[in-house]
Amino acid sequence: MLLMIKGINTGVIRHDNNFLALALKVKYQRNKEALFFFPPLVLRDVLIALEHHLFQHSSLTGLPQEQLSRAKRSTVKKMHAHIPELTETELAQANISRQVESVTLTENNESHLLFTLTMNDNMQTQLRVEETQIELLVIAIVQAINNAGMHELAIRLSSLLDFLPLYDVDCRDTGELEYDSYDQPHWKHTLFSHYLALIYRFSDNEGKDITCGAVIKTRSHSDSEEAKAISRRLMDFSPRLGKLKGRTGQVFIRAIPHTQQQALSLEQCLRALHHLRASIPQN
Repeated sequence: MLLMIKGINTGVIRHDNNFLALALKVKYQRNKEALFFFPPLVLRDVLIALEHHLFQHSSLTGLPQEQLSRAKRSTVKKMHAHIPELTETELAQANISRQVESVTLTENNESHLLFTLTMNDNMQTQLRVEETQIELLVIAIVQAINNAGMHELAIRLSSLLDFLPLYDVDCRDTGELEYDSYDQPHWKHTLFSHYLALIYRFSDNEGKDITCGAVIKTRSHSDSEEAKAISRRLMDFSPRLGKLKGRTGQVFIRAIPHTQQQALSLEQCLRALHHLRASIPQN
């Protein structure tokens, strides 16, 4: 079933201070309504796709930017006239069959995004988000989380949208690399253009060097301030890198060469980390 959005409303389901899901109520064709519940990881996947387009919007200048701004204002006005009611009862008595178990971005072009939502009961729904609706949808999601008093969650989610973690590594004294991998679907890979290898060198309480690493995919170049910022945020994301937080050390970042359509293998990524580690001058 394909839903074409006419209006939206959002809310938050929580238990005590724990976020359980974002409720998204959609008004679609013939003024029908549908309610979906997005757990944190699935919500993050939706936001990754939306953020990618907002990034593209930010690069527009001149007439294209003016045209998009006018179209967005018109869309927002229309959507505000079709906001569906979202009641406390619907949030309190959430139907588990309306929980979204996974999201796939099946179409990604200049005019719209098409998400395939797989529900808890394995039924699938297609949700089309027009280019001019993206910003309003993001604002509605963030406002719902903030209104629920979960500002830190909004910040944490936003910190995970501009990169794709692939591998985290502990570098052993023997030269071996002990790693964790993150299985990322193809549609996420298409949103990012650069593979980066990162090596972290820190000292433990006894003054011994600790060396860890990571491989990510991002839009940022290796020598950019954005890449440096991502290297710091990775410590909040990765259990292997989390032990380095608060320690004095250095981070080395290098792009991994690849062709635009090439997906790098585990071997290629770990080899790049090994070469970067070997090239770092010893203290």
